Amino acid sequence: MSLDKQMIKLSKGDGSAFESIYKKTKKAVYYTALSILKDRSLAEDIMQTTYLKVIKNAGVYREGTDAASWIKRICRNEALNLRKKRGHETYIDERQNEGVFGAEQTDDYGLLIDLARRILPQDEFEVLILVAAAGYKRREVAELMNIPLSTVTYKLNCATGKMIKALQE
Repeated sequence: MSLDKQMIKLSKGDGSAFESIYKKTKKAVYYTALSILKDRSLAEDIMQTTYLKVIKNAGVYREGTDAASWIKRICRNEALNLRKKRGHETYIDERQNEGVFGAEQTDDYGLLIDLARRILPQDEFEVLILVAAAGYKRREVAELMNIPLSTVTYKLNCATGKMIKALQE
């Protein structure tokens, strides 16, 4: 069953549709939040907030609307609001303080995300995460970020080049 039909079921009070909606969108929601917040735990918090809002506002969803984009837009707005609220806070890299955070190891994928977060400007990091990690097409990223497709392609190429150079060093 399509995501749109699942949203219609949810909007009519059928809570069983939520599991399918979550399974189909969880990766995109997580990486959308991560691309904005650059913090895994905050991204997970935003996921929870996003899905609570999806359930709460399912009645507002209009049939025929792109359900995935609607959910991603909620996530993006929540993440941007949180980033704005937390703008004056400082973040600590858990790998530098392993004893404090109880972290013994970080997976290689996490290390790549951390490297990208450190060396890339916000806009390039966001494009790279949305395309490479979340699996969005460049066209979808352009729509999500409200920028031209050519700008997405340029930022992705710049980000990829910087990552390759950093990994070679």
